[in-house]
Amino acid sequence: MPNLASRARERHVLFVLSVEEQIELEIRARDELEKLRKEATTEEVDPQAVAVDVAIGRLSRLDSMQMEEVRKDASRRRNHRIHELQEALRKMDEGSYGLCAGCGEWIAFARLEQRPEAALCGGCAR
Repeated sequence: MPNLASRARERHVLFVLSVEEQIELEIRARDELEKLRKEATTEEVDPQAVAVDVAIGRLSRLDSMQMEEVRKDASRRRNHRIHELQEALRKMDEGSYGLCAGCGEWIAFARLEQRPEAALCGGCAR
């Protein structure tokens, strides 16, 4: 039984990414991955952001706790995007990059240009 990648290749040969587009997307994905990794390593954590024993007012403590949650959420989103970019690079190495995980159709180059880690075509993402 043919796998998802081979079926999509058979149906949509005309929409396959060109070599130049693949190279451009790989460079873009690697650059973005490097940038995100640098952000992750240089992120500063305020050790007293929500420390219970720090004498600050109630509103200041709530504000500090909220800012800490915002920082944690940004870190989670960054780590998720790092994982997605690593997965996209793995797919590039395997030759299955650009195929929608939902329907098996090719993902438009314009979409991959914006988000090289996109795993779904525009139709499946909606």
